[in-house]
Amino acid sequence: MDYLKELLNRAGLGSWETWSTQYRVLAVVVGLLVAYWGLRVVVPTVLRILRPALFLVIVLAAVWVLFPNEICSIEIFSKVPLICAK
Repeated sequence: MDYLKELLNRAGLGSWETWSTQYRVLAVVVGLLVAYWGLRVVVPTVLRILRPALFLVIVLAAVWVLFPNEICSIEIFSKVPLICAK
């Protein structure tokens, strides 16, 4: 971390307040582009990994809608006040 701070000091990019408007705009635009690229890469991968869990959640939600009393009789779900409001 000290190495990065030293590089920033050498480049004259200390704290955010010392940056000129052009550098701030450039930093925000680059940050948004990196975030957009990261989301395009990460979201499909995460959805692919979580697909079985999402399927299980959808199935449990469908069973809960059809049979709320039976779902609330399961001990794990009976402790969740959102699912089994009494």
